[in-house]
Amino acid sequence: MKHLATRARQAFRGRDGRRRRGLTLLELLVVITIMLILLAVMVPRLRPMMEQRRMREAARTVSVFFGAARSRAMETGRPVGVSIERLKMQPDAAVTLRMVEEPPLYAGDVIGARVRVRRLGTTNRFQVLFVPPGDVAAMLTQVVPVHVGDLMRFEYQAVPYRVLGLDMDSDGNPDVDPDGIIGDPGFPVGVNPVVMLVELDPAEGVVPAWPAATPNAPWPPQGTGVGSRRLAFQITRRPQPTAAAPVRLPGRTVIDLTASGTDSMALTGPPLGFVPVDKDTVTPGVQDPSPVIVMFNPDGRVSSVSYQDTPRAVTEVLYFLVGRWERMPAESGGTPLAEDGLYNWQDITNFWIVVNPNTGLVLTAPLLGDTVAATGVKTPSNLVVARDDARNMRGIGGR
Repeated sequence: MKHLATRARQAFRGRDGRRRRGLTLLELLVVITIMLILLAVMVPRLRPMMEQRRMREAARTVSVFFGAARSRAMETGRPVGVSIERLKMQPDAAVTLRMVEEPPLYAGDVIGARVRVRRLGTTNRFQVLFVPPGDVAAMLTQVVPVHVGDLMRFEYQAVPYRVLGLDMDSDGNPDVDPDGIIGDPGFPVGVNPVVMLVELDPAEGVVPAWPAATPNAPWPPQGTGVGSRRLAFQITRRPQPTAAAPVRLPGRTVIDLTASGTDSMALTGPPLGFVPVDKDTVTPGVQDPSPVIVMFNPDGRVSSVSYQDTPRAVTEVLYFLVGRWERMPAESGGTPLAEDGLYNWQDITNFWIVVNPNTGLVLTAPLLGDTVAATGVKTPSNLVVARDDARNMRGIGGR
């Protein structure tokens, strides 16, 4: 027993002979309690810093991706851009960006393919009859590889016509897509002749003197009916994804597309920005699968921005708002989910991604607030004010 007691006393001594002392259960509980109290005090203070870092990371991700697309366009000598893909359940928002490249112009499946054009009455709609040369008509009865919204030109002229779809029944209205997918990569056709419906933007001015006809008037081929002579054509097709991996914004950050856009949109709206359109009125909610696409020329400038299936020339600075998911409405056009009721453009902790159309350069800028709410929160009074720092190119540095 005496020997065991001696060994027990030695177990509590170190090599230097000093006596060791352990912690009691009560002391451990006190230490844990103090740590929990400190954690409870520090977490609320650290959360805004963590959220702000996440917002900066999201803004940096978008800015770098735009810059990468511009650099690729300059390296390859081909138009390259960024496709901002809308969420299916909330088309006002986007969290995924994909790099896209403009495919070659479509001028028919065979060399020498031509079309004939006629105007439907006095409207801005036109029927286009595909006229393949010789007896190769079967080569144009599978798929016409264009989208709704692609731009068609005749005889190498600058006036663009927007593709509305096929008009195989010649009733003057776009046919229902057989597969039910709006804006998919091609129009499937099964019979000849192939008739496409296009529309001229009234902003283009004077309508060319195409022959006029009623929708169901007979077409040639044997010299009967109404239509122009055979014309060469080119269709500028929607950009297609490249091999580059898409990026997804971190955490609960989004690109708020309704608050994005140009200053003219904000001044003359509604709509204020890249708002979605309801393409399926039968189902509830707004359905718009069309992305917002910003294309860069090989010289680095912005060539076009596409939304609602229509490419448009860019003459103003583009603003994209990187915000928070909780400040998006539950349904398109509704009120935000945040408890304070503020939209993303009213939160000065969010960021603008600014794209200069003349140079293609990209800048990250903060929102500017000019009013103080009853709760003491500083907010902008309108969307134009919120962009003031971004408009004056006052960007942020670092991450």
